[in-house]
Amino acid sequence: MDVDDINFMDLACILRITPDATLEKFPGMINASFFDGSNIAGTLKQKGLIEFVSTFPGPNGMSVTQKGRDLIKEADEKSTQPFDPLDSVILNQLSGGKRMPMELSSSLNIRSRDLALRLYKLYKQGLVIYELKNGNAELLLTENGFLKVKSDTQIKTSQAGAVPPAQQTEQKEGQVEDAEKLAAKLKKPGKGIAIPLVIIVVVIVVVALVYTNTITI
Repeated sequence: MDVDDINFMDLACILRITPDATLEKFPGMINASFFDGSNIAGTLKQKGLIEFVSTFPGPNGMSVTQKGRDLIKEADEKSTQPFDPLDSVILNQLSGGKRMPMELSSSLNIRSRDLALRLYKLYKQGLVIYELKNGNAELLLTENGFLKVKSDTQIKTSQAGAVPPAQQTEQKEGQVEDAEKLAAKLKKPGKGIAIPLVIIVVVIVVVALVYTNTITI
């Protein structure tokens, strides 16, 4: 089976397997019915993540394969990487009501294996928690995860409303140019406007520009 078929449920399940795990105990270890637990165990075996040890008349043992251990090692290594935009998108999806890894995979359109590693990373960093129940994994934001979503949203909103420095400079230069044009028009003969009025207009514009610079700083 293709390695890309691995999903978060697979990773979460092999993390529950202890050295003394048996096929008979496995459903209880992942909080599933015997039927669901057996199906999941069979799927993990097909993907090469676990293997069975048949003993008679005792219980059937099960253990994580080298492939499964490599997956856990990779997940642990990736869990230490810095928080990035994809992590932010996943948290936003969870905040918006998504609860199941399959829902996230469909809405984000990314490989289930990549999503599994991302969710484990967010779990290890204390931003999400998960619960295995009825053959599925249900995801929830932690308090830190919720606050992270709100913080990122506020930053994006603030950045969206901010005027870039270059644009601020262009606006100020345009204001000065407009003021100069207005003063030039007022100075033309035949307008019937006194010179003091021209001076007043220029002073008002200058004061406005100084005030704007003060606020920006």
